[in-house]
Amino acid sequence: MSKTSRLVAQLEFALPTQSPSPQPINKPFDTALRPKRNLTHILVVDDEPLIAQSIADLLTLANAYTVTIAAGGRDALTKIEATVATALHPFDLVLLDIDMPMVSGLDVLKWIRQHPRLSSMRVLMLTGIADKRDMINALSEGADDYITKPYHPQELLARIKTTLRTQQLEKQLARQSSQLAMLNTITNTITKRLELKELLQASVNGVRELLEVAVTAVFMQDSFDRKRLRCQHLKADRGVVLTPADYASIPIGRGVISKAFTQRTTHCVNEAITDTRFDPTVDAPKGYRINNIMTASIYMRGHPIGVLVAINKRHGTFEESDADLFVSLAGTMSQALENTYLFSSVQTRQIELLENRNALQSIIDGIQHPIYTINKRYEIVSSNAQANTFASPTASKDETRVGKVCYETFFKRNTPCKECQVATLLSSAQQTHWSIRQMREDYFPVEWDIGAHPMAGKKEDAPVAVVVWQDRTEEKRLENSLHRAAKLSAVGQLAAGVAHEINNPLTVIKTGAEMLKDVITPEMGDDYELVEWINNATDRATKVVRGLLDFARQSSYNFQLGQVKTSIESTIELVAYQMRKGNVEIVREYGEDVPQVMASWEHLKTVWLNILLNAR
Repeated sequence: MSKTSRLVAQLEFALPTQSPSPQPINKPFDTALRPKRNLTHILVVDDEPLIAQSIADLLTLANAYTVTIAAGGRDALTKIEATVATALHPFDLVLLDIDMPMVSGLDVLKWIRQHPRLSSMRVLMLTGIADKRDMINALSEGADDYITKPYHPQELLARIKTTLRTQQLEKQLARQSSQLAMLNTITNTITKRLELKELLQASVNGVRELLEVAVTAVFMQDSFDRKRLRCQHLKADRGVVLTPADYASIPIGRGVISKAFTQRTTHCVNEAITDTRFDPTVDAPKGYRINNIMTASIYMRGHPIGVLVAINKRHGTFEESDADLFVSLAGTMSQALENTYLFSSVQTRQIELLENRNALQSIIDGIQHPIYTINKRYEIVSSNAQANTFASPTASKDETRVGKVCYETFFKRNTPCKECQVATLLSSAQQTHWSIRQMREDYFPVEWDIGAHPMAGKKEDAPVAVVVWQDRTEEKRLENSLHRAAKLSAVGQLAAGVAHEINNPLTVIKTGAEMLKDVITPEMGDDYELVEWINNATDRATKVVRGLLDFARQSSYNFQLGQVKTSIESTIELVAYQMRKGNVEIVREYGEDVPQVMASWEHLKTVWLNILLNAR
């Protein structure tokens, strides 16, 4: 599977293609919440047992408060400290008698207000003495309210309710502030995720943390069977062993999870056993009991694509504020999913473009001529591998020159090259051609034919010209060799004519020398030596003339066995004068026991002759 296929395969759910219909998404909380039991915990502190018990009975019968009695100040401190240490059912309000032996009510009040973990505890003072100073002292030390004995029961209940209402509002405000801050953090985390797996993981973790639930799951419409929902991701508390495989695919139309998808509403089931919307055969994972569950639809382009599920709130049941947070997270997740899809599409397109670019770059790199593009500032925008090395044979093909000025990086110049015709192209937008000869770093001359072709580009840094360098060095060398061969052929023909004309006089001279040797004897001294010198010189001249004639007659191949050394030596004799004139010393290093070879020796002489003349 290619990179593109793997990327697209991440979004394994059906995507909507039609425009959104004007229907509400995730309607307001649609079910009545179950009335909660009164969990308010009140501590009654009085050294008179009958008074303490009568207050406790009143609170229990009137509003079903949970009441604990303390027999005095010291007992009150012990009970409060115990709830703080164990964090079990702490006291929400303390009805505190002021006048008590040993540890007074004011002492207990001061201790409560100084304790760092009891800032939210409410204190209502009870006094049988209508002393304004006691009341002022109590209020100054942090009492929330006071009531004077004897009191009317309804007055006591009203003051307790008022005090607790302010406490509940304060707690609710603090909790909502904390939840909003957490929601903002989770939202930022989710919206930053552009990979589907990371997005689903961040979403389920955020729901578990925000709503304090045991299990969170995400269901998506099956891409193969659009009539079913399949669990894509699931996260459970430590100790709860659950995976997406524990959920069977859910037929659309059964259970509360499916209802959230089809109705695009938020459903809350706080009594899973009795609520008819809940279907344990499809809504519950295998082997796991659900007490309460909340579901919200996930949508894209106005159409549902999945469901976000929260299961088993750790403390109590779901409230309407939980539903509001849940709907907000589902909406954030929906937007993030659409961003993920768009990012995936863009990334897929980028990969395709990159693959096409790499394929084109490979083709261009395969061209043996240096090619590069430049912008209006002569900066190299792109180049092939040959362009990285043509100006410097020691440079690496992997060394990029992109972004560098062409005449600086290639030719170590501060201004454009004099021969460069790119300026003409920039002004006329017409392709141009020119030729140059340059010396490389290794002092090897190179012949170049250069073509510059215009390119269309609107951006400032866009390439405006593609420059192609063609190495004509070998072509020029072959042309020169052909010219030299033609000259040699002409020289050979001329030499054959000259040799033929010279050969006749040499024959006469040779014949005359032989006749003189018949009449002049060795005893005649200098005359005989002169004749011998004429005869030897004639032989040498005849040998040279014969060699020129043989060189000129090499039109056909005549293969014979012979020695390479003999062929080379005969060729050296032909150019011995030129070598001496050019102060060229020929060093002979022939190998021993060189066998005879079958060759056209007259043609080989041409090879040796070219080598000797080129060396000269």
